[in-house]
Amino acid sequence: MSNPQVPKQPKDKKSNPNAILKYSGMAFQMAAVLFVGVMIGQQIDAYFGNEKPYGMLICVLLAMVAAFYLTLKDFILPK
Repeated sequence: MSNPQVPKQPKDKKSNPNAILKYSGMAFQMAAVLFVGVMIGQQIDAYFGNEKPYGMLICVLLAMVAAFYLTLKDFILPK
């Protein structure tokens, strides 16, 4: 009688605290960049006396591009 081989179970993956800190740090970094974009946009609108928040819109869009760039850079080029 042959003994069927039982496939080995993968060992439990332990959570890597460095990875958790890295990704949570990326989230806070995105939030901080967007917050700075909003604050700069509000200051520009207040300085020029805009009734509509065109300065804030432009700054938030630029901040979103910067935040996505920083996030993708961290995904593509891991440290």
